[in-house]
Amino acid sequence: MLRWCQPTVRALDVYGASPARLIGTSRPHHPNFIRLKLHTKPLTQRASPFLDCKYVTRRISNRIRAFSDEISTKDHTSTAFSVVPKASTDPATAEDSTLAAFTTLSDFLSQKNKTSFPNKPSLDTLRVLYGFVKGQGQLRLFSPKQFTELISLFGTLSLPETRDGLIYLSKLTPHVAAEKGDKEQWDFVIEVARDKRKALKIQLNGTDGFWLMRALLTKVVLEEGEISLSPDDPRERALSEATKHYLRIWRHAYDVEIHLPLIQKWFDLGTEKDTATLVNRLCRVLEFHVYPSSRLIDVLWRLILRNTLPLVPALKARILSMVTTRLSPQFVHTRQEHEEKRKRKPSFTPSASSSQLEHPDQALGTPDLSNALGTALFPTYSPGIRSTSPEINHWAAEQARQAFAPGLAPDMQWGNLLLLAIHQAERLNVPTLPPPPQAEEEAPEAEPVVGDWRPVLVLSALERTTSGPGSARILAPNMRESIQDIVRPLWRTWKAGDDGTRSLNVSASRPILASFFRLAAKVVDGPLTDACYRFCVKHDLFRGGKLAAAEAASSWADLNAAYVLAVAACRGVGWQTAFEETHISGNRDEVLTTLFFHYVLTDLHIAHQVYTYAEQRGYQLKEKPVYAMGVALATPRTWQLAVPLLERPGLSRARKEEILIAILRVFQSERRQYVDPALAQRLGDALWKLYEHIAPPNRFKYPIRFFFSIMIASDQPARAITVVEAIHRNAPPSFFTTRLFLRLMRTLVRYRHLHLTHRVHRLVSTDAADARAAADFRRKLTHSLARAGAYSAAQRAYTFGVHPSHKVWRTPREAMANAVKFNARSPSSKHTLPIISILSRAPTHPPTIQYAIMLLVRGRRVSAARAILKRSLPHLDSKTVTTIGNMILDSLLRTHLLRNGRLVRHMMRTKEHLERMYGFQADRVTINVIINALLRWRGVLDALKIRGLFDHMVRCGYPASQQRRRPTPEADQSRGGVYGADVPFGTSAASLRVNVPAVDEKISFERHVRPLYKMFVKAFFVRGDTGAARTVVGIMKEEEVRAMRVKQEQNQARTAGVMRKNMIKAKRRRTDKQ
Repeated sequence: MLRWCQPTVRALDVYGASPARLIGTSRPHHPNFIRLKLHTKPLTQRASPFLDCKYVTRRISNRIRAFSDEISTKDHTSTAFSVVPKASTDPATAEDSTLAAFTTLSDFLSQKNKTSFPNKPSLDTLRVLYGFVKGQGQLRLFSPKQFTELISLFGTLSLPETRDGLIYLSKLTPHVAAEKGDKEQWDFVIEVARDKRKALKIQLNGTDGFWLMRALLTKVVLEEGEISLSPDDPRERALSEATKHYLRIWRHAYDVEIHLPLIQKWFDLGTEKDTATLVNRLCRVLEFHVYPSSRLIDVLWRLILRNTLPLVPALKARILSMVTTRLSPQFVHTRQEHEEKRKRKPSFTPSASSSQLEHPDQALGTPDLSNALGTALFPTYSPGIRSTSPEINHWAAEQARQAFAPGLAPDMQWGNLLLLAIHQAERLNVPTLPPPPQAEEEAPEAEPVVGDWRPVLVLSALERTTSGPGSARILAPNMRESIQDIVRPLWRTWKAGDDGTRSLNVSASRPILASFFRLAAKVVDGPLTDACYRFCVKHDLFRGGKLAAAEAASSWADLNAAYVLAVAACRGVGWQTAFEETHISGNRDEVLTTLFFHYVLTDLHIAHQVYTYAEQRGYQLKEKPVYAMGVALATPRTWQLAVPLLERPGLSRARKEEILIAILRVFQSERRQYVDPALAQRLGDALWKLYEHIAPPNRFKYPIRFFFSIMIASDQPARAITVVEAIHRNAPPSFFTTRLFLRLMRTLVRYRHLHLTHRVHRLVSTDAADARAAADFRRKLTHSLARAGAYSAAQRAYTFGVHPSHKVWRTPREAMANAVKFNARSPSSKHTLPIISILSRAPTHPPTIQYAIMLLVRGRRVSAARAILKRSLPHLDSKTVTTIGNMILDSLLRTHLLRNGRLVRHMMRTKEHLERMYGFQADRVTINVIINALLRWRGVLDALKIRGLFDHMVRCGYPASQQRRRPTPEADQSRGGVYGADVPFGTSAASLRVNVPAVDEKISFERHVRPLYKMFVKAFFVRGDTGAARTVVGIMKEEEVRAMRVKQEQNQARTAGVMRKNMIKAKRRRTDKQ
């Protein structure tokens, strides 16, 4: 490198030969002319980390470094690369820089020596290299393939989403440090494509044309308020150029990304000219490809349903011509050949919708028949449709040929196609056109409707309109009349074909008649029900017998179930009566299962009645409808009805697991704190049976983990810990966390199930993944048990897993708890002697100081506690000082030397002393301590005055429900007084007044309300006023329920906020990609 810095060598090439004669501009050169003449190795093999802006100077001269710095400070657009750097005063240096830049970029684009480039280049680096070569006028050194690779690379990285099937994608994207979706690269794609055509004087190939078309289409955007583009508009010229490139490549490969961008752009522009072009090109593509993408077909439906610009007759004729072409024998034969080839492929799998995967034995309906009709025209009519039998496919093909027969009037053909488009309107979220004329208005005598095309599509639309949750009930009268005006003429039109001129297809007729029966039930049309019944009897459609095909059996059961629904609605009887009175020649279990599944989709309460009826009468319902009902019942209002399904013998383990998790997700979403103990026991037993030997899937861990705390709160702690132990044995370590074990431990301590805490402690200690977390759990468990009064259990937790001869480091608080024998409630004065010496280990730690003062106060060493408070005051905040002051005030209640008035007066003087000397600020806990001292003054406060004191506390803001309040006589000299809803005991405001300190702190039920109301309950019982005591107990229970509900709502709101935040982030990420 030092030799290279010498001027005499820097002016030469790698081997000392001047390259000036090789880089001249007067003669053309081969793209690899320099390398062929000099026989030199690529410079990139000698310095691998070149492809980072930081290391560009190792490969290029100082001039390139200055130029790249200049580019990095500007916007990275195409104009930055059209600036030619100032010519160097040394021609040899400029020529060598051009050689280095070209060699570096050429080697990268030629896919050579990728292992010698450990640092992935950025797009800015590649643009700098290209811009320097272009600035020196040496673009002709690149080969056509290298230009194509550069265009393809930047085009691929500009796409919001990359589809692997596209043939024009670049293979260099893994070797570039860039993110997809950078829209600024389209300008560079246009620049390189035009440079290639200008520098090499050749026509662009297909790959260049595709990416140039995509780049040009980004320029065609209408501004707000614009309707169309003028002929001299640059955007119109860009659209014309993009169209030219598309016409050259549209036959190259079958990929929707080749056709859809330009077709979608024509659709978005929406002018008459663009619409005509769109129709012609779209029809040409649909005539050319046997299996067009469903996204292209969706554009066709949107075009037909668009109300802003209706299609002219010529364009309608062009679309109908395309449909006729796809139904021609030659096209059908080609389609059959393609289907045979697709089936012979190893990776071929028949398409199926989610509903089919969940209920493959579900009967065919008119929506399935409508999809079959659409598939007869386009094999990819709709994504995820249900596959049908060959018999139905043959029927659909015959109906399509009849609907678009050459002898049929064009208006009739267009109406048939319009109905097919309307069938897709809901999926595409497109507003539909007004419905086509009905059968009565179409003059059947002049031009009868032959076949099942229109009846099937109209019935499908009507059923979709009247279906959904709650649709089992009868419709409103006005809507009922409207549907009757459509269904009755439709029935007459369809029945008119049964005159012997056409053969009846049983597989298609049963779903059609079942649809008529269901609509007759919705509109309570008895004559229509009787007419459909006579038709079924005439053609023997009710007879079941031994049906070989599962599809035929399900269609038969669906027809009988629909007839039961129609009879129940038209005769005004219940479904049970209609089912028992209807003669069914076949398996009644199948009919009841179909009826049950119908109610599962429409009315869960009736579905549960059908399930109970089947259990009582011995009918065998299939597993999948029962499972569907269980999952549907797992909602906040009906989850209790799904619990018995967990004990059903016929359900598989996987189905029970799905139902159980659906119920537990209700608890998780509602953030419940408590359920009925009997239900909690049944759910806990179900958890035990499922996961005693098998670990639950990881996706179920959050609802399961949340339910453990509910089980403990619902009097099922032993079962909860048993399930936790079973899952802990089988599940991976990531299923449980130390934070979860802490929550379970605190819940056990809160509900006084202290004997189970050691089992949770054992689970944490056996997991040696994090010894520090296990030690933290042990410390918190020890303090929790000590505060709860479980001294022996705290001692066992303190020494758990520690050998007596081993010395283990303990925190100062642990040492203090051990010093008082874990009796944190009432330690002896003798045991508190080591407290001060232990505190010297952490004299400035506020929690340790607070814990030490608490033990001293409870050990009746208040003077020592005050001394520590005075010495540690600079290290304590106001909240900690208030907490310590409340401890000192509460200690006055523990002494037997002060009682009654002396206790109250001494407490008030102590409170004033704390405020004056230590900055003590009273809070609601202070109020509770003072009220406790007052309630002990029995000689002055009798039961009546305590009632007044309780009413006074309610007036000061403590809660009491409106139902518990009574009218209050205000201070008035008159006898009657003035009454108004006020306080629970109805005492006057002047009966007893206590100066309660003004506190802005929010009232907490757990910390403030419950302790205060318990004091009043005890005071009332001591004075013999049991009625007042029960009143306060009722108020306290009501407020406890309300507080639990408020906490649950807050948790729900917090969970909803987190979910909403995650959805916004996901939407923002999708927007950034686009």
